[in-house]
Amino acid sequence: MVARRDYYEVLGVRRDASPDDIKRAFRGLALRYHPDRSPDDLDAERRFKEAVEAYETLSDPDLRRRYDRLGPLYRRDGRPPTPEELSELIGRTLGGLFRRKPSRSGGADLRASLEITLEEVLTGAERVLEVARQVRCKPCAGTGADPEGGRKECGHCSGSGRSPTRRIFRSDCPRCDGRGFITTRHCEFCGGQGRHGSQDRLRVRIPAGSGNGQKLKLAGKGHVPPGEGAAGDLYVIVAVQEHALFRRRGTDLFCDLPVSFSEAALGADIDIPLLDSETTIRIAPGTQGGKVLRLARRGLPPLGGGRRGDLHLRVVVEIPVDLNDRQRDQLRRLSRSLEPDQSPLRQAFEHNRQQRR
Repeated sequence: MVARRDYYEVLGVRRDASPDDIKRAFRGLALRYHPDRSPDDLDAERRFKEAVEAYETLSDPDLRRRYDRLGPLYRRDGRPPTPEELSELIGRTLGGLFRRKPSRSGGADLRASLEITLEEVLTGAERVLEVARQVRCKPCAGTGADPEGGRKECGHCSGSGRSPTRRIFRSDCPRCDGRGFITTRHCEFCGGQGRHGSQDRLRVRIPAGSGNGQKLKLAGKGHVPPGEGAAGDLYVIVAVQEHALFRRRGTDLFCDLPVSFSEAALGADIDIPLLDSETTIRIAPGTQGGKVLRLARRGLPPLGGGRRGDLHLRVVVEIPVDLNDRQRDQLRRLSRSLEPDQSPLRQAFEHNRQQRR
């Protein structure tokens, strides 16, 4: 398949970049966009694949020379482009040469960031964002002309907005730019721009199961362009706060569960906090540090709904500190009273140690 983007642009290097410059640029992009760092960000996955494709070509001297010679007609497999690919390339090129003026195109998109808690990942949430954006001027309805007689019909096209003469690649009237009227006096409210700045409060719904880098689209909530054209979109990027207890891996949650020496040895009922409630679990007598207990369906839901993940509790036996003389004496007596087979892990360790001598 022919290259869709300039490989030098993908890596962010000059066309005369050295092999070391190309390698450094690729490593930086690979660290930033690797799917393992942002598993829920589809845009990061796309950027990573683009960077790999560009690096595989530009890091090979022969492939790089071929790419520099062929440009957009370059194919990684060395075959000539198909007629369909040539047609697509010509269409993109002509579209760039003869695209409509910016005043008739869509408005610019906006980006905003939003932070949520892990509890809100479980339940979903709503937020109100304050966004500075360009909106359509209501007094002049976006025309930029004074609503009280500030415009007149275009005499060249008789108000149709269509060119009265045959023209190549364009049918809009060149005098009024297809609007059908000529502005004689600008709107005082927007200064003839057809739009003005506004501080809008927009409600954003964050679905349950959202993750870091999740992109939410609010269609039509970006900037309105000057003149005609649809408003751009607002893209809200979600960031999830670090939690004091839980670590997230996909839909599963992980937590260290501290227990005392006596609770691990004798067994105990331990109260466990959850994201939305609490529960109690039983620690069996003789539980060893590092043992992982799994609570099914106490994790997070997947984006779009479905079975919740699990909560994994890793037992951490907490050794007491700052013992007084009486406590140290009691522990010594307990240690002397224990039989070797009551510490099977230590017994196996000593046995293996003796075997290596």
